[in-house]
Amino acid sequence: MKGMENELSHQFQAGKQAQEKEQYQEDYKQEVLEVMQQPSEETQYKQLFKQSLLAQLGISDEKDSSKEVKEEAKAEKAPIDKQLKQETPQEKEQRLAKMKEFEQKHSFDKVYKLKKEVLQELKELDLTDSQREKLTKLEKALDTEKKDHDKQKKEEKSQNGFTKFFARNNGAFSSKKQKDQQEIER
Repeated sequence: MKGMENELSHQFQAGKQAQEKEQYQEDYKQEVLEVMQQPSEETQYKQLFKQSLLAQLGISDEKDSSKEVKEEAKAEKAPIDKQLKQETPQEKEQRLAKMKEFEQKHSFDKVYKLKKEVLQELKELDLTDSQREKLTKLEKALDTEKKDHDKQKKEEKSQNGFTKFFARNNGAFSSKKQKDQQEIER
């Protein structure tokens, strides 16, 4: 009787463990799927920057991929010339605030890389000449900003090195002066 009872207990425990294992796997799978579906901060920033550029170029953002937009434009046999969906000032402020927040959290190099990716995506669109020109100007401005940032960073490094060098020398010089004064006092 005890043996049968132990065997049934083991079977029950094994079944319970299998159910827990399956439940854990299912829960983990759901969690991973949710994380995959949520856009990352980088993706959100790219979307916001893309929306900003599209607004500057006068193109509506319809959540279409660039390939779909290209196909649509080819079907119409005309360049993209859609009216921009009017963005309320509140929406614009929110978008700019989110972008600023991201830029403050992340390095300039990372932000620059994301902006370049967006510019490359937009270059693939079927744009009018004036829109291409604006896009080129925006890209040049971004590149100029990057060069200025790199130059400033380099100057800060050299300035820090320069300051450290003189601080060491001044410290050494001042200690030498102190020794001379001590000798004079004796």
